[in-house]
Amino acid sequence: MARQFVITHPEWGVYLGNCLGLGFWTLVDSAGQPAAVLFGSEAQAEAHIRSWDQNNDPADYTLHAVEAAGQWASAAELRAAGLGDMLGDMEENALLCAAGTAAGGSAL
Repeated sequence: MARQFVITHPEWGVYLGNCLGLGFWTLVDSAGQPAAVLFGSEAQAEAHIRSWDQNNDPADYTLHAVEAAGQWASAAELRAAGLGDMLGDMEENALLCAAGTAAGGSAL
């Protein structure tokens, strides 16, 4: 486990990642994601924010340290980091993903 960072916004929740230029957040549209993308440093997270076409001022966001292994933080790891009130439907997404994997589907 290593200390890494997630991006949060007070209204949108935890940043989960993006696809085709659309950002996904736990409190807005989690797109069924069971985990949040992690950044190895605050500088990496801020650089990622600056790369967005809109809403790209790092001062509008908070970076939270999370103890996690790999590139993704689970709902449990986010909860342990004090972000339980920002999870939205992420825990439900993780259960659905686990059920799909148990039935022969794939996770992430």
